[in-house]
Amino acid sequence: MTVGELCIAISTIIAVMLGPILAVWITRIIDDRRADEGRKLEIFRSLMKTRRMPIHFEHVGALNLVEVEFIEHREVILSWKRYLANLGEELPPIEQKDRYDAALQKRNSLHTKLIHEISKVLKLKVEQLDILEGNYIPKGWHDEDWEQRLIRRGLVNVLHGKAPIIIKPEQPAKTQGPYPPPP
Repeated sequence: MTVGELCIAISTIIAVMLGPILAVWITRIIDDRRADEGRKLEIFRSLMKTRRMPIHFEHVGALNLVEVEFIEHREVILSWKRYLANLGEELPPIEQKDRYDAALQKRNSLHTKLIHEISKVLKLKVEQLDILEGNYIPKGWHDEDWEQRLIRRGLVNVLHGKAPIIIKPEQPAKTQGPYPPPP
């Protein structure tokens, strides 16, 4: 056996032994990257879906995962921290419409910047204006949420003694006999 044949034989043995190991290793790296990208994309999708619903459980869950999934992306983390700090600030009373609207606009702007930074990491071409304005919520959802807030606020006021429960006696309509009047 010549030196050349020996080198080819050794190379073949090494290739036969290392080939499957390298193939599995490369496949694992690719799968890990795909999973990482998938988790980041899911956070992006959740934040986009719940743009106008900041107290939705999916929105909160996505926000809580930003720090874990985007830890190596400085701009995303900075935007996330600014948005969280703003969420921690109390909004002015709704009766002070100008201040309330300004605070809400700032909050929406910070949220938009966060989503935009995430979209840049994911190499998605999404304009900030599209993020800010491109959301649909049925009017019924908005009305129902508003009514629930009013009911909760009223109930809290009653429970804290700030508002009374008004009970008025109601007189039933007088009918003739035991049966209701005909239609």
